[in-house]
This record gives sequence, structure tokens and C-alpha cells, in this order.
Amino acid sequence: MIGRLVRTDFKVGTRGYIYPIYLLIALAYGLVVMAFPEQYHPIIVPIFVLIEPGLVGFMFVGTGIFAEKKDGTIGALAVTPLEWRSYILAKTLLMVLVSLPAAALIMGIGTRSLNGLSYVLAGTFLVSIVYTLLGIAVSSKYHDLDDYFVPLLGVMVLSLLPFAHYHGYLTNEIWKVLYAVPSYPALYFFKAPFEEISMNTLMWSGFALIIWSGIAYHLARIRFYKYAVEGLR
Repeated sequence: MIGRLVRTDFKVGTRGYIYPIYLLIALAYGLVVMAFPEQYHPIIVPIFVLIEPGLVGFMFVGTGIFAEKKDGTIGALAVTPLEWRSYILAKTLLMVLVSLPAAALIMGIGTRSLNGLSYVLAGTFLVSIVYTLLGIAVSSKYHDLDDYFVPLLGVMVLSLLPFAHYHGYLTNEIWKVLYAVPSYPALYFFKAPFEEISMNTLMWSGFALIIWSGIAYHLARIRFYKYAVEGLR
């Protein structure tokens, strides 16, 4: 069931140029990174890799849900034997499968090297799951991009703050709360190709993202059924 949903969604998204545009954005990010001197890659690459599978994925899954609300696809879940949890998992799996080549494009084209790509792909896999599920959870309540813009902007700003803390720009003790933001553990994976990150740190970062995946799935499951399937406001 999930496999069929993934294939169908991929065909629809490809015909609507959603996934080709997604990969073109990754290509553009890679070219931007390539324009920077090599010493800036440890800063620029992690930002773009997070933005692509995380924040862009968060936006794309939301706009996809809006479109499917309008054409009645999601409403049909309430009256058909299709398991709506399968819909959530299929959306997540598809975004992960698209995010991995996107991250590879940014890394490979931007740095002209694939050293450390395994760390980037591992972080991309986990962070894509988290942000896709959060995108489903948040967007389920809204009906168009105008309403979605404020929470989208809020998630984007909050997710980028860990970069400022990591590089020493937010030094007050209160900013340690940013360790709880899912982009922070992902940052260690994206930094690993450029600086030495201990395996212990990567292990705990992966564990944190797995916990976040469980939280995000729980939120997506509840809010998608309440607002999208049942149509409650």
C-alpha cells in the first residue's frame, strides 16, 4: 500500500514539476556553495543542506497537502478503506528519497568532493523524516500558503538559530535551550565532513533525531486526522 502511494505521489509530483523543482533548487544551492572560497564550506554547506531537506521539505509537503485538500484527495480518506497512516508514511518516505540525492548534489557540486558524504546522508535521512512529519502536522490545519506562511517562517527562524549558537554568536546560558531544536543534532552530521565530530556525539545526535521523529509522527498522526481527514477547524 505504501509503495503504491509513493509511486503515485511521485508521478503526480513529477508531472506538476514539484520534485524536479526541488532538485533544481538543490543544484542551485550547490552552485552557490561552489562560488564561495573553500574555507567557507564548513559554514555554508551545513546551512544549505539543512534548508533543502528540512525547511524546503517542510514547505513542499505543506503545499502538497493544500493542493490535495482542494482536489478532494484527502477528503476521500474519510470514506475509503485507504489507511490514512499509510498516507503520512508514504509522504515522509517520498520526501526522504528525494532529499538524499538533493543533499548529495549540494555536497558533491558545492565542494567538488564526496568525502564525508555518508555523514551528510545519515543526517539528511533523519532530519528529513522529522521536518516532513512536522510539516504534515502543522500544515494539516491550514488551507493555503498565506495561512501557512507565519508558522513556516517561525520554524525557519527557530531552526536556523542553532547555527548562530554553534558558532558562538548566542553565548548566554539561556540559549542552551536550542539543543532541543531538531536542527541542532542534525548540524553535527553536516559538520562532520569538515571538522572532527566524535562518534559519541553523532550517536547521541542520531538518537535525539529518532526521538524527534517519534514526537513528530505522533503530532502528524493526531493533527492530520483531526484537521485534514475529519475536516475539523
